[in-house]
Amino acid sequence: MVEIEEIDRLTRRLHRESAGPLAELSNRTINAITARGREFASWVWEMADDRPLISLLIAFQIGFAVGHWGPRRAKH
Repeated sequence: MVEIEEIDRLTRRLHRESAGPLAELSNRTINAITARGREFASWVWEMADDRPLISLLIAFQIGFAVGHWGPRRAKH
């Protein structure tokens, strides 16, 4: 009985001193983002296996877009 009360007291203290619901929300968000990232990676892997030329074209376009968003090096 004493151990259960001690565990309950420590659990309440942990909830009181931690971020509480915010930590749970951030954990769920990170889990959802990583799950979507894995789904996207598997989709890209399947597309690259089925249509390698289209995948190469898309990768080139993405690389070009990312390079375009980078900082400007030329002076105007």
